[in-house]
Amino acid sequence: MSEQTLNNEVLISGAPACPGIVIGKTSLYERERPAVSDENISSDEVQKHLDKFRDALEIAEEELKALQSCADVEEPATLIQMQIAILHDPDLRERIEQKITAQVPVDLAVERTFQNYLEVIEENHQKNAFQNKTVDISDIRDRLLQILHNKRDDIQEETILVARELSPREIISFSGRNIKGIITDRGGATSHAAIIARSMNIPTVVGTKEATEMIDSHDEVILDGRNGEIILNPNEGTRERYQRLMDQQSEREADFKVLCEKENKTTDGQCFTLQANIEFAEELTIAQKYCAEGVGLLRTESIYLGRESFQDIDQQVSFYRSILNATGSHPITIRLFDVGGDKFFEDDKPEQNPFLGWRGIRMLLEEQQILKNQLRAIYIASADFHGRIRILVPMVSTMGEVRQLYQIIDEIKQELTTDVIEIDENIPIGLMVEVPAVALKADCFAREADFLSIGTNDLTQYVLAVDRGNERISNLYDQRHPAIWELINLTAQAAKDYDIPVSVCGELASDPISACCLMGLGIDTLSMNSVVLPTVKQMLLSHSIADMQKLGQEVLRAGTLDDVDKIFSNWDTRN
Repeated sequence: MSEQTLNNEVLISGAPACPGIVIGKTSLYERERPAVSDENISSDEVQKHLDKFRDALEIAEEELKALQSCADVEEPATLIQMQIAILHDPDLRERIEQKITAQVPVDLAVERTFQNYLEVIEENHQKNAFQNKTVDISDIRDRLLQILHNKRDDIQEETILVARELSPREIISFSGRNIKGIITDRGGATSHAAIIARSMNIPTVVGTKEATEMIDSHDEVILDGRNGEIILNPNEGTRERYQRLMDQQSEREADFKVLCEKENKTTDGQCFTLQANIEFAEELTIAQKYCAEGVGLLRTESIYLGRESFQDIDQQVSFYRSILNATGSHPITIRLFDVGGDKFFEDDKPEQNPFLGWRGIRMLLEEQQILKNQLRAIYIASADFHGRIRILVPMVSTMGEVRQLYQIIDEIKQELTTDVIEIDENIPIGLMVEVPAVALKADCFAREADFLSIGTNDLTQYVLAVDRGNERISNLYDQRHPAIWELINLTAQAAKDYDIPVSVCGELASDPISACCLMGLGIDTLSMNSVVLPTVKQMLLSHSIADMQKLGQEVLRAGTLDDVDKIFSNWDTRN
């Protein structure tokens, strides 16, 4: 803690990314790699550096095994096993030891050998497989360098993690240490990393800009994930006040159980469906606890983690079956592999505007083997679950993409049928409405789709021209903007005209009053992060569909975001 803040209570503000209040000590995380040596060692020092290298290998393996034993998510555990396998690679070891014997210092030997290793892989693998391997190899290289320089992260069990930024992979990795909360300088509430944190129900505040400059390791903070506030060095009165809020939070949890078991009906009898957005099978525990009626958005990008490539159909089938088996008779909407932007994948050809670039269906139609393998896996998994799977297509912007996809789906179904493999031939194909062009011409897309699902996170980003991960302009990103409601209404009307289902699977559905407004516009199926299901349900149960329809019409007449805020505020007060 700086002298300026020592013993003084300091408020730091950011964006709320996962609700919940926690009080605890902090661990500061720095991602930087140590600088390697640039001068050769003497012949007398060779054995010492060989010993350091072998010790580092042992320490790295012990750490990875310890992490593996506490990882409760299949994909990270598999990733860790792959990293252990890299440590055992005899060729890699021999090359590093040869360099040390030639009087190259151990850290430089590790750096150069891994660099050569990455270049060889790049020359001999397709870019997707290369990307996946480079992430794993780079991770293990950095771990070895940190051990050699004795520069390890100081993340303690059950602390609140403070970092400039975190990748989804890092959040998954640190979750094994029972992290109580997360604070980051960078990132928006709808970034993929924030979504991962929410899916793990870790109270999180992002986009603080300066938390790492104001907070040191072992400081005490209160993290309020409801409003994005962090209180550094809280005084006794503040600590007691937040402790009471935490007690109330625990009591509310108990009430949620009764609430969630109630029938999903408005006060005047209109039924609605609340589903969960998930990425890992482990997230189903919270979804089931809060009585989610199926999975409205199953993200499949995590399959890419820990896999040598996206080629293993059996592993995909196993994953889909695990979700289907765990969700009873409820429907599951599987989104096709959606990479690009902030979602794990980095092409070896960097793009200036990745969110507007090679992602979603655009990538899948070029990398057709990935697409075909995923479709094949989904249809094979469907054999024992007829009528429960839906396929959702991400980042659609033209009908040409949709028709090309349909052609590939027909080919896959024909191949499987010829091989006498049982499948559900009638899996509905839906389109994700997240590009403004699709919303504006929703009638054309609705005519050729089995269902529509509105992704309000990206739709907002594209309509408002605001990068949702950029904290400098995060004040401009608001999913309740009147233009968004206009496009949602167009989509809902198109779905109604062509008598196909429409749902919302973006963060807008997580806001209780917005959920009422969506219902008022005719969208009665909402999918969201499981942790907010009770609060949204409580709001929907407390109002009539007639009131919600009035709310929807008022919002459609709004001209500015301020107008929408006033309407929502007044509606909340009078209801």
